[in-house]
Amino acid sequence: MFKKKKIREDFDAIFKSGDEVAIKRMLEEYPWLLDEVSSEMDEIMTDQKQVIAALGVMEDELGGAAPIDEIIFCLRVDFSIRKTEEEVQGILNNVENLGLVKRESNGWILTNEGGKACDIYLNSHIEDIEL
Repeated sequence: MFKKKKIREDFDAIFKSGDEVAIKRMLEEYPWLLDEVSSEMDEIMTDQKQVIAALGVMEDELGGAAPIDEIIFCLRVDFSIRKTEEEVQGILNNVENLGLVKRESNGWILTNEGGKACDIYLNSHIEDIEL
């Protein structure tokens, strides 16, 4: 157990450094790391998709930009997901860097790509969502 923890810490440091050769070498030596990294990335992407979908729902409902408190409300009421303002703000900042959302003076809006991601998520989870 201790050995895996040390390997994870070493991998995290290498991953943050961006050394692709060292990352590839560690993944070849410890293939179980790939499963862990994939699981973490899947979780991050799911969180992002949920926030994008909530933004899309609120943007449609409000007819324009959605303030962060409305996005949080939508997550809680329509998606049964509880997130803090800090969590949602962090996710919005990350997806803004990906070009999926845009910050406006009165809230957030989806870009064309963000709108597509929103539609895909909503269409694939329509039976899970309480609208």
